[in-house]
Amino acid sequence: MLPADLLRITGLAKRFRGGEGISDVSFSVPAGAVTGFIGVNGAGKSTTLRCALGLLKPDAGEISLFGAPFNLRARLRVGFLPEERGLFPHERARDAIAFHGRLKGMERKAALNSADRLLERVGLGARKYDRIASLSKGNAQRVQVLAAMVHDPDLLLLDEPLSGLDMIAQSELLSLLAAFRARGGGILFSTHSLAAAETICDRVVMLSAGRTIFEGAVPDASALAPHGAIVVTADAAGLGAAAAMLGGHIVPVAGSMGEAARWRVVLPRHITHPALIRALSERSVPVFAFEPIKPGLEGAFWHLAQRRPPESRAA
Repeated sequence: MLPADLLRITGLAKRFRGGEGISDVSFSVPAGAVTGFIGVNGAGKSTTLRCALGLLKPDAGEISLFGAPFNLRARLRVGFLPEERGLFPHERARDAIAFHGRLKGMERKAALNSADRLLERVGLGARKYDRIASLSKGNAQRVQVLAAMVHDPDLLLLDEPLSGLDMIAQSELLSLLAAFRARGGGILFSTHSLAAAETICDRVVMLSAGRTIFEGAVPDASALAPHGAIVVTADAAGLGAAAAMLGGHIVPVAGSMGEAARWRVVLPRHITHPALIRALSERSVPVFAFEPIKPGLEGAFWHLAQRRPPESRAA
């Protein structure tokens, strides 16, 4: 029987020359759930995954796999899709998948049978003898994902698994992952797409500057999104005064339109967007763009990230 938490990371730190790395990462991946792993480039996701697999030795912290301290035997029960794809172009799809099964200890016949079954499952059964170089980017991506699943692992660590897939291929892959979760497997789903995370994931872990800034259910994360709007204006002082009058404040956002800058206006929950528009009009603040902040993971992530200023750049 699988433990409640298939992977548990506590206080993980790994520093590199130049101050890069992670400094305080903690989260768990429970059985029977998809956990989204969210962070901008450089937040520390790849470093964390490499430490979890024993590819990097952390400077501090604890890693538990399947309820026990990390060991190489437990790693055989993990399927990993790395950020750097690694299929040989001259290999045939079936053989490439089976090869990864052999690396995980499968007998040759069992590995080939598993490869055949998975290829049929995602609609690539007729192309199992095609070489990787002849496949489209999306089909090669599907083969790469199947290589992580061929040995029937208990835990999947997937780094951007939907990259390069069209809508049909995404649907087929997500159906496969849903079946994996239904039998009790756990998935850590690293993605840059917050919209995908909201749709696919049960839980999310957010990283910023090498630290965990949130862990919990998707609805709980979305509820933390600030109320307000993104405003583009050349009058920052007027915008700030209008926000302050309503009990809010402004935060700079990357991007500009000539002399105008983008600002996040954070307001109390009871203040409406029309009230902000009226306040800006009363002060003759020129507004070049006005976009209400939608509740969801994106707003929550940027709100949480800006509350904890980066101390160093993570890898």
